[in-house]
Amino acid sequence: MITRTAAAKIVVIGLGVLGCLWVLWFFALMAFGSEGALPPKSRIPAVPAGASVVEQSEQCGSGGCWWQLVLAPAAGQSPADLARRMGLTEEQSLSPELFDPGYVYVGSETRGDRLVVHVGYQ
Repeated sequence: MITRTAAAKIVVIGLGVLGCLWVLWFFALMAFGSEGALPPKSRIPAVPAGASVVEQSEQCGSGGCWWQLVLAPAAGQSPADLARRMGLTEEQSLSPELFDPGYVYVGSETRGDRLVVHVGYQ
């Protein structure tokens, strides 16, 4: 039978190991994040009601990889209006989160009647 003291030590050691792994993951993303890693889909901004995702893909280039979403605005809405509604009039830098310890950029651009959103690690 495990005593309370032994159980407490196991919990503290387990939390310490998890903390160390998180820090290592963070530094790995900082060092190599732009080389093929993609942020989780949870970091992609929500698409407002009425707008729709026309295309979602993974893109890669010399600067790394990123998610690309092509959005069709709601009827009567321009791509610029959709960008404002999503808070994407300027490129954003999102701070690390518990389950994604990397800095993420989110930006957008207008292409014709569509809004193209990019999400990747910095």
